[in-house]
Amino acid sequence: MKKTILLVLVMGLALTSACSNKKSNKEKYDEAINQVIIWENKTLQANGTYKRNDILERKDTGIIVYKEGKFIQLLYKTPSNKDIESLYERGKDGIYKKYSNVNLKAIDKDLKESNYTENVGKK
Repeated sequence: MKKTILLVLVMGLALTSACSNKKSNKEKYDEAINQVIIWENKTLQANGTYKRNDILERKDTGIIVYKEGKFIQLLYKTPSNKDIESLYERGKDGIYKKYSNVNLKAIDKDLKESNYTENVGKK
């Protein structure tokens, strides 16, 4: 009986800590993700993919954070149903810029394991 109660308590603690860790990761990368989505919206409006009043919303975007926030990848569909993948890199000044190097092999090792994901595999 004591073992069962102890097992239930340990399982409850494990589940609680797993949920709080996910929330803390969301909070940890929240500002950076919002910054990247703002930059992506500016790009989409500048190149005519989105109209002036249209915006890409976070809830409709797959987000993957790599290397403790150094890289953030956005996955979404345009209004014309085209799949888009954008990769942003954090500069030394802390500002994210679209990763311009076409050759992803240079950073392949940095994109092996994600630190945080949001809305990926949802659609």
